[in-house]
Amino acid sequence: MINPIIPNGCFTIKNTTKNTHRTVKISTVKKEGGLKDKRIISLLVGPDNNSSYKGFGFVNTNGYIFVWNKYRDSNIMTWIARFISTKFMNDNVNYPGVELLVEKKCIICNRRLTTPESIKAGIGPECAKKIMF
Repeated sequence: MINPIIPNGCFTIKNTTKNTHRTVKISTVKKEGGLKDKRIISLLVGPDNNSSYKGFGFVNTNGYIFVWNKYRDSNIMTWIARFISTKFMNDNVNYPGVELLVEKKCIICNRRLTTPESIKAGIGPECAKKIMF
């Protein structure tokens, strides 16, 4: 059962104070095995917006994200888990200087956009270069 509180998808967390961002993906495991049908939260750790993700926790049916034991010492992963859970459960919670951006696809090539600038523009940097005259 997919949690209606926190949907599957990609989310970019932008720190407007430091002008940095992190992208996470929440997805349901389809492969057979011990994790089948579990919902995993993963952090984008490489250049490929589709496959460079590292799982670090579970999303339970109540909307809470539990960071795996081996990543509990990671301040960034623990903070991301708390932020995502809190924002989806109560959008009125205020995190000054932090924005949650929901995944968009490029209007030209339909690739996943993960940087705040591209998400807001609706077009990726490569496609933007092609249409500039």
